[in-house]
Amino acid sequence: MHRELHPYFLLLTTTIFILFYIPGSFCQNDEQFRMCGEPFVCGDMKINYPFWGGRRPEYCGGHPSFEIKCESDIPNIVIESTTYKVLGINNRSRILTLARHDLLSSNLCLDNLENASLNFNLFSYVSGDQNITLYYGCTLRSGSQIVPTFPNALKCNSNVFVIYTMIGVPFDLSTVRCENEIIVTVNQTSTVALASGPASEEALKTAFSGGFSVNWTASIDSPCQQCDRSGGRCGSNPDSADFACHCATGTHPTDCNDGQLQAGGNLFSTIPS
Repeated sequence: MHRELHPYFLLLTTTIFILFYIPGSFCQNDEQFRMCGEPFVCGDMKINYPFWGGRRPEYCGGHPSFEIKCESDIPNIVIESTTYKVLGINNRSRILTLARHDLLSSNLCLDNLENASLNFNLFSYVSGDQNITLYYGCTLRSGSQIVPTFPNALKCNSNVFVIYTMIGVPFDLSTVRCENEIIVTVNQTSTVALASGPASEEALKTAFSGGFSVNWTASIDSPCQQCDRSGGRCGSNPDSADFACHCATGTHPTDCNDGQLQAGGNLFSTIPS
């Protein structure tokens, strides 16, 4: 009697295993695939890998520093402690267009004067962009106030001015004493417009609002196309920050067909297709 029931017992236990274990395993291991498919839209900008943020966790991005925060429908990114407004992302050319956030406010007389810098392991400046130097706390060396007609001078308060200069534009600072200075990168079009027009705070703000461009390192997203073609979603390994291809069957080092699984993958996806 027991020998006749044995095959049915095996069938029952196999069915239970399939119904309960396998779906649970897939649900556990395709979470990264599912989360990295979540749309991330901030304002009118659609944000994709190698950037992450919103409902897309860090492992959906190419690097921990590539987080974009959506604040009042404005995408912002922090690079080396400086906050920038993201004006554009061109994934094809790997160009990120940025504008320094603190210089987009209504007042250019900053309280916190810091020069911005890039992480050159991740970004590089785009050729053609130029620097503007802002000199703060400027007075005439004679001790008197700078008259309003002084070239490129903007008034901050009753007796302190900010002066701006551009590379390639002659400007004599020998009669002026300034306490601090910062360098701001702007695109070439804005620089030309600023140099050719009359000095004004509005012209300077317009130049800053045009932003400047940086390239992100090609190694960040170079394997992504292969992952995409295999049906995966590009991201990174949460433990090592190395590139990872998140697939419905688990997380792979390169693509969904490479026959390898990173930690946390389910046992069925280790078989090469």
